Amino acid sequence: MPDSVTQILRSGPVGAKKNIAVLGDGFAEGDQTAYNNKVKELLIDGVFGNDYFYEDMQAFNIFRVNLISVDSGVSQRVYDEKGTPADGSDDTIVSTTLRNTALGYIYSGSWAHCWLENGADTSTRVQDALNTWAPDYDLVLIILNENGFGGCGGGGFQIVTLGSSWEVMAHEFGHGAGGLADEYCQPGTYAGGEPGSVNVTANTDRATLKWGRFVNPATPVPTGINPNPGAGGCTNYNQGTRPAGWDSSQDAGLFEGAQYVTSGKYRPVENCRMRGNSPPYCPVCYTEMKTRHHAYTGRNFLTCHAGDFNGDGKHDLLVHNGNGIMIYRSGGAQLDLVFSTVDRVPGSWQFMPNDRFYIGDFNGDGKDEVVVYNSTDWVMEYLGLLVDDGDNGLKLIARYDDSMPGWQFQKGDRFYVADFDGNGKKDLFVVNGADWAIPYIGMLRSSGSGFTLVQRYDGSMPGWQMRPGDRHYTGDFTGEGREDLWVFNGTEWSIPYLGILRSTGAALAMQKRYDGSMPGWQMRRGDRHYIADFNGDGKKDLYVFNGENWSIAYLGMLASDGRQLAMVKRYDGNAPGWQMRKDDLHFVGDINGDGKEDLFVYNSRNWFREYLGTMVSNGSALACAWRHDWVGEWNLGSVDRFIPCNYEGVAGRRDLFVHNTDWFGMIRATPGLSLQKIYYQWIHNYRHGRNW
Repeated sequence: MPDSVTQILRSGPVGAKKNIAVLGDGFAEGDQTAYNNKVKELLIDGVFGNDYFYEDMQAFNIFRVNLISVDSGVSQRVYDEKGTPADGSDDTIVSTTLRNTALGYIYSGSWAHCWLENGADTSTRVQDALNTWAPDYDLVLIILNENGFGGCGGGGFQIVTLGSSWEVMAHEFGHGAGGLADEYCQPGTYAGGEPGSVNVTANTDRATLKWGRFVNPATPVPTGINPNPGAGGCTNYNQGTRPAGWDSSQDAGLFEGAQYVTSGKYRPVENCRMRGNSPPYCPVCYTEMKTRHHAYTGRNFLTCHAGDFNGDGKHDLLVHNGNGIMIYRSGGAQLDLVFSTVDRVPGSWQFMPNDRFYIGDFNGDGKDEVVVYNSTDWVMEYLGLLVDDGDNGLKLIARYDDSMPGWQFQKGDRFYVADFDGNGKKDLFVVNGADWAIPYIGMLRSSGSGFTLVQRYDGSMPGWQMRPGDRHYTGDFTGEGREDLWVFNGTEWSIPYLGILRSTGAALAMQKRYDGSMPGWQMRRGDRHYIADFNGDGKKDLYVFNGENWSIAYLGMLASDGRQLAMVKRYDGNAPGWQMRKDDLHFVGDINGDGKEDLFVYNSRNWFREYLGTMVSNGSALACAWRHDWVGEWNLGSVDRFIPCNYEGVAGRRDLFVHNTDWFGMIRATPGLSLQKIYYQWIHNYRHGRNW
């Protein structure tokens, strides 16, 4: 069996990521499966399956190098430690047993000798292996085929045995990847200048403390003082009463004892990963790791989707970046990471930058699932159905490659989520007006585990001649429990047309078509439509807005009686409390939870300020309110995007996710527009303070 390399975490090009090379020593040909399993156990399932590295795995590539040793197990050395195991200066070698291994490491199990040491040409062998198999490495992990405990490292290298834990490896990566200092203590006193690492200080002044932003003003500084200077161990909270609920790894203060001394140096928390291995990184260390690697993740907040992925009635957040996704669970007032994956999910959906996501409850279990479509990143088109994996994540249960019976996928396919047969499972309308000589529309029924084409329309539907410029919407116009298809075309005929096609469950029938005008509304090409039940009678009505084709902006409310639309109210130029302008953007929500769907409205273009407003329906009219420039700490801007949602889990859809490249916010609309939470670059809930 020849030596080889396998990439086991693929996050992106080597020049854009931090690259970890994993080498094994003392693994003979018959040991390679055990080596592979150990790498998976320690690195993939261990380090990258937990807390920080799980969250930021998209910053890293991992290359597993399989080196075939002649002998199984590594060389051994025994020392006479002269009764002073912490002092290696007086040790003598009792015996050395050499084995013929790929890298020549020697294991001693002696703490004073860093547990292990190089053979005569180990450094050369390691460098040759790296140059051959992983020349773009940034960090190196070497695993020895040795059951005894131990590990050693420095300079981005760590060498561990089979007896080491993933927590120890995560600690060592804190050094190599984060430049973090050890926080454990030995008797001694420090009297030098300010240490360079972010997580150790000699400064006791709260005003200039380098991690002061994470310290609650009510926390005493210092928080723990060594009562026996130069002796004892690391101090914990001993300056006053330890508060109830204090978290020893996440509540920051100033604790004496760090970086190999018990006095004169201080650490941020009682017990961080850089002291005790097992706890997660403290706020200071976590933020340093995030800051150093954020650019390598390639992440931003531009592509976000709301969905109730666990069925608790609160909308969660799915964020897509490149070849990875993350799911954050809403607790009603904040978001917490529950799922992070790179490259693919079980069942084999490989995420790509141009994946398009469609959220809905496709199996009727009360939880939202995810349909993903990609038509540009592969040689063929793919459609996948991802469902709950039982562990807060997603798995693929159905995939269609290039086509499905009755429908040939194309680049221009567009999908609309709708329960068109009324069985409680969301289905899909698929539309293509771009890639064929005539437009096509398909009705894809969900079984909960896949999709079946139940009807296809080629060029025309009953009462409607299809055109490439048709715009489509969905909503239950008749109140029969089936979501219907609404179609508008304002550009390809001499007059605009709006058609409402009622779903029978397996086909479409023209319910009503409007040619050029609707009651009280002269249709124009710039009309924008928002399907919403604004009177709460169970039938979807229509908000229609035009700020483009007239000298003033117009907003109409047309109610459905199940057969046709009737104008209930039209606003010419302004609505009560809102001066309408051409670039107003609208989003449907139920702002006061009364079952009548309202509008959020945003304008960042037509005034010297940005305005975010609410338009609340009483069934026949609107009442408006607004904020300008700021909603709490959120500075409204032209790049902001909005997603109506219900992250609080209360009646209605009264909340907004607001996001742009670097910022993400949670806005409540009731009792008035207010900011619930704001995040910068990443989503994390600090016990106190934040990362900017």
